Amino acid sequence: MKKNANDQHKVQVTKRCHWVPQAYLRAFAADEQLRKIWRFSKEAGEPELKPIDKVAVSFYLYVPVDPATGRRNDSFEQKLSGLENWFGDPVWKMLQTDMVNLSWEPIRKMVSLLVATMMLRNPRHFDFYKRWHQWLCDEVSTRGEVPATFEHKGKTYEIDPSSWPAFRDATEDDLKRNWIKEMNGSAHYASMLMKMRWSVLCAEEPAFITTDAPVTFIHPSLAFRGINNPETSILFPISPTRLLCMDHRMGEPGDQYYPLNGSGAAENLLLWRNSLEYMFSHRHTDEVCESMVAAEDQLKAAAQRPEGSRSA
Repeated sequence: MKKNANDQHKVQVTKRCHWVPQAYLRAFAADEQLRKIWRFSKEAGEPELKPIDKVAVSFYLYVPVDPATGRRNDSFEQKLSGLENWFGDPVWKMLQTDMVNLSWEPIRKMVSLLVATMMLRNPRHFDFYKRWHQWLCDEVSTRGEVPATFEHKGKTYEIDPSSWPAFRDATEDDLKRNWIKEMNGSAHYASMLMKMRWSVLCAEEPAFITTDAPVTFIHPSLAFRGINNPETSILFPISPTRLLCMDHRMGEPGDQYYPLNGSGAAENLLLWRNSLEYMFSHRHTDEVCESMVAAEDQLKAAAQRPEGSRSA
């Protein structure tokens, strides 16, 4: 059968978009071929040994329809693929197992950009943007008119009334294109990460998990207060033996490597709580969960002991 001439000129675009790069996840693989990984949901189901190309993936996540052509545009997905090549760089490989100089500017730039991009490309961030868009539309609808400016969380934003109808009536693809614009500005967030104090927790044996939202923010308020908040800390698992920690404790030594004190269960619990749904691990997730439960039991027992016996 003769093909239509238009079909012959159609360009194949990326359908399966991984928000946690496969190249990153291979460091946590459960098999020697680096093809499979243990996955466990915090909501329901049993542990699964899954192919890495089947996890943290969504159709057309970064491939919106171009309104000018009516076709999907995967140029940003291709840009992400280029950035992901850094996960195969010898320097990244050294970070996974060795003790490299964390103050070396090229390393800080590379790691900061990878972490910032992984934070922004997560579906959680897109959901946040969509909620913000809906909130603003509801606010304007309540007021009955489009304001010239508005404030949100201490920031003032300007609004062009002539562009409001297009903004208000934005489709999923319109919102996705705006999200991609923000991801293209990931260098701004990377510069914030570069200024933080860095340290790495080192495990002698593989201990750390990762998740479907690897960039983990920690704050005493249990809410996200921004990267630059002085009480914000960030955890990012580099490999099962290396956990990158970022904070603003500038009075303490920076760019240090510290031996892991314990099994890594406490750190893994923080990582898993931050996940969208899944933990990913090099070892059976039953073992991971057992160690987390044991660590929590120890903390409860220590808290119940009298003050004198605790210090002893």
